[in-house]
Amino acid sequence: EAAVNLPRNARGGLLITEDELKVAWDFFDTGGKMKLTTAEVKKKLQTFYKDITTKEVRFLMNNQPEITFDELFALLKDNQLTNFDPVKEAFKVYDPHGTGFLDMDVVKVFFKDLGYGEISDEDAKIILDTADADKDGRIGLEDFRMMVPFGQIDEHEEAGNVSAHSSLVSP
Repeated sequence: EAAVNLPRNARGGLLITEDELKVAWDFFDTGGKMKLTTAEVKKKLQTFYKDITTKEVRFLMNNQPEITFDELFALLKDNQLTNFDPVKEAFKVYDPHGTGFLDMDVVKVFFKDLGYGEISDEDAKIILDTADADKDGRIGLEDFRMMVPFGQIDEHEEAGNVSAHSSLVSP
């Protein structure tokens, strides 16, 4: 597996832009309150991590009962994460058996649990055809990385700006 060269912040950690964080934030803050409680975060994360504990969620929220977007960005912008690939970590959620490929049954359950409805077999085929960049009939990590361009330069933006587009990610 090729090493991924992700943009770094001034402290050498993973560069997290405000735009990228906003995409993830909006997944959790569906009411637009610009504030999240431990309970709200836990409920959303349980879709992906069934056994996540309140203690783990509190840790993610810097041991606060609630957190605002600005507080979270301040917490993350100067991180020192050096050996962490967020896209690879997100992919693991969609590949719970470690096959190296996205499990479409898992995607179907997530969509339903998140209230997006059922994914038909025809819809699943469209997702596969669209996301399968190497055309091997499966969605591997590199295909997934193309769908979730975290930390990649967007060709349509000026050089130096980082893309904040996302589709199947949040964890």
